[in-house]
Amino acid sequence: MDSATVALASPASDDRRFWHSLRTRVDTILEDHRVLPPPPAAAATRGVESERGKRLREDSLMLVRGLDSVAASLAQLSDTLTAAQKGVSALATCSSQARECERSAGVDEEEEEPKAKRLCGNSFDAAGLDGDSPVAGKEAAAGSDAEETAGVKLQQGTGGVQASTEVAQSTNLKRARNLAVSMASRATALARELKNIKSELHFMQERCGLLEEENKRLREGYDNGAAPEEDDLVRLQLEALLAEKSRLAQENANLTRENQSLMQLVEYHQLTSQDLDDSYEDVMQGMRLDFSSPLGKISDDEEVPVTPAEVPSSPEE
Repeated sequence: MDSATVALASPASDDRRFWHSLRTRVDTILEDHRVLPPPPAAAATRGVESERGKRLREDSLMLVRGLDSVAASLAQLSDTLTAAQKGVSALATCSSQARECERSAGVDEEEEEPKAKRLCGNSFDAAGLDGDSPVAGKEAAAGSDAEETAGVKLQQGTGGVQASTEVAQSTNLKRARNLAVSMASRATALARELKNIKSELHFMQERCGLLEEENKRLREGYDNGAAPEEDDLVRLQLEALLAEKSRLAQENANLTRENQSLMQLVEYHQLTSQDLDDSYEDVMQGMRLDFSSPLGKISDDEEVPVTPAEVPSSPEE
């Protein structure tokens, strides 16, 4: 029984021992790494390189997203342009069909007039050939009169129908002409707009190509390391921006100082003007001016009473 329990417990104890030794080994490795830190210069350079790599990676990802969005917008714009071009072509075909219908109607009208003249001439020739005998001439004349009256009636009826059909056809032709003119003007406007959109699309494609080249250059620089001239350029730009910022901050401080001094001067002038107004009013109220008639002429015998304030004090006293 004891041997069985030892046999069963030995694999677990071996595993426990193995994991314990592995853990102690890992702890010793970590302690060694903590005891021997990397030099500060190397850590600083690694930190700068990591920050630069992160920045370049973020910039490249942002450029890739921007290029993807531009490509999607260009694809959508190309679809809309193709649809607009199809619509313009359809309008052009409709206008050309309307013009062809108008031309064919004019040609048909021109061809109908000489046919009617030929039919009238043939009828008159037949009547002249059949009129050799007098009886036959009379019968032919009576028949021709009846035929003429029937033909006149028929011609009047057909003329009314033909006039109504001609009026309807002319109105339809006018409508078709107006529609064709409006469609042609619309097609020209759409063609002009399509030309402008094509020029904008060409400009956007050129811009997209420039962005792709810049993205490629940035990727190559990220793979091969950033170029020193680019770092110098960025550093110079940052220094110029910082100098401009400090100058603007100093100018702002000077302006705020001047504004504060001007506000103090305004307050001082307001206070002094108020004090002067108050003192002037007090003086004018305290004065008692006597505008009565002067005293009579004093005789030589009379003595003028002298107040103690008017007695001159001798230097001996």
